[in-house]
Amino acid sequence: MAYLVLARKYRPQRFAEMAGQEHVVRTLSNALKSGQLAHAFLFTGPRGVGKTTSARLVAKALNCEQGPTAEPCGRCPPCLEIADGRSVDVVEIDAASNNGVDNVRDIVEAVKYRPARDRFKVFVVDEVHMLSTGAFNALLKTLEEPPPHVKFVLATTDVHKVPETIVSRCQRFDFRRLTQQQIVEQLRRVVEAEGLGLSDAALALVARGAEGGMRDALSTLDRVRAACGDRPSDAEVAEAVGAVDSAAVARVVAGLLARDGGAVLAEVAALYERGLEMRRVAEEVVRHLRAVTLAKLVPGVALDLPDVERREVLAQAGGASAAQLTRLFDVAQRTVADVRMSEQPRYALEIGLLKGAFLAPGAEVSELLARLEELSGGAVPPAGPASTPASTPTPAATPTPAATPTATPSQASPPTSNAAQADPAETWRTLVAAAEAASPMVGNVLRQAVLLRLAEGEVAVQVPPGLPAQLAEKRKGEIEAVLRRHFGRPVRLTLAVGAAAPPEAPAGGSLAQAEQAEREARSARVRERAREHANIREAARILDGEPTRVDEI
Repeated sequence: MAYLVLARKYRPQRFAEMAGQEHVVRTLSNALKSGQLAHAFLFTGPRGVGKTTSARLVAKALNCEQGPTAEPCGRCPPCLEIADGRSVDVVEIDAASNNGVDNVRDIVEAVKYRPARDRFKVFVVDEVHMLSTGAFNALLKTLEEPPPHVKFVLATTDVHKVPETIVSRCQRFDFRRLTQQQIVEQLRRVVEAEGLGLSDAALALVARGAEGGMRDALSTLDRVRAACGDRPSDAEVAEAVGAVDSAAVARVVAGLLARDGGAVLAEVAALYERGLEMRRVAEEVVRHLRAVTLAKLVPGVALDLPDVERREVLAQAGGASAAQLTRLFDVAQRTVADVRMSEQPRYALEIGLLKGAFLAPGAEVSELLARLEELSGGAVPPAGPASTPASTPTPAATPTPAATPTATPSQASPPTSNAAQADPAETWRTLVAAAEAASPMVGNVLRQAVLLRLAEGEVAVQVPPGLPAQLAEKRKGEIEAVLRRHFGRPVRLTLAVGAAAPPEAPAGGSLAQAEQAEREARSARVRERAREHANIREAARILDGEPTRVDEI
């Protein structure tokens, strides 16, 4: 008997065997149980995820001797013939090679005749996006109103090339890529049934190269079996599929985290000697670093990894800092681009990884922002020398919100919350910051707005005419949601449109205007200090001149 490839041998014969497409299976099963089945279906998704298989299952469910049923028996003549692809009443057409008007006219003509034996005549058109414009037009009327004994199943990997007139006449199902874990689980069942000995790490290598397609994974498993036999080692599987061993990648990343350049170079050399492309190695390092960074920054995040890799990723995430991981990821991504462009990919990879290994210790973003705020406000860095001459007066310290005197009840705004009893300008800054966190676009609109009134159950603002006013009106619901979360109760937003800030505005102008004024004042102070700097004054004296322009860098 001729050898049957694994992708055909283990093609699902029941809806329950379909992996990763539960949403499609559930809808089709319910439709079959209720008898409310559409006359035309459009199955779209990546290659090898079960579109044609599902089309055959639909045909079996409709024509099974015990059907229509969501659970075809798989033993009756219609079920067996459809599974083998030899049923006269289930017509499978490859639109890639039969894409003309005449081919579609043959379908239209065949639709007129009743099935030879089965309950329904089913037309399965694979890669339907390859039909010509004329062929699509010839199919329109028949697809919209076929005879009651006809069902159409159209399958495509590129639904954007299918005309909307066709899509609108079909019930559309979007098939998903399978996760790596789902592919590994299916491969494990096949391996056990075939008596093969592959470890979970080896199955993960096979699954990773499939890019979400079960058919590709089974085809790769066939190639591994032919190349390495029934009991291959992980290294043999990696060589057969041309993949980078995940254990080797993990060791590279471990060397980066430990700042061990020697270990990193040794691993790269070993991978190079095995004939692996350095670009693939760089991409796998980025993939692994992404998983480690996600595990560090978002504890409990779902990682699409086999158990053996997930344990390694979690261990590395627990022993590294978030700042180091994010910087390593950035360096590794740049290294991928360098490797692709380099005439010496190995050297580019080695130097790129060494840059990551010997990065200076990083700091958290919040710490850096705090230091920048201190410097922008004129504060002197704690460890550095004085930044102004001794004769320059030190700017007066700005009082912190905690030092602001509390208003008396007669002076306070109507109470809405503890935040509303504070200075309206400070409350408005807090509200805008909260809006920015929820939506940068909303925050940008509010930065240009002028606070008019902050009262019980209402916040009134004035926005500039034009695009800011349009965006404010469009996003009014989002802004009111931010206000509700801040005050703990529903708050109405009142919008006015105007270019100039009214004199009664509590905060004067908008935050954008205030920040611009602060930047200009700071720049003026910097330029003035530069003019008065002892070295500048001495240079002016020697050259017998005066500075005519000072540019802030």
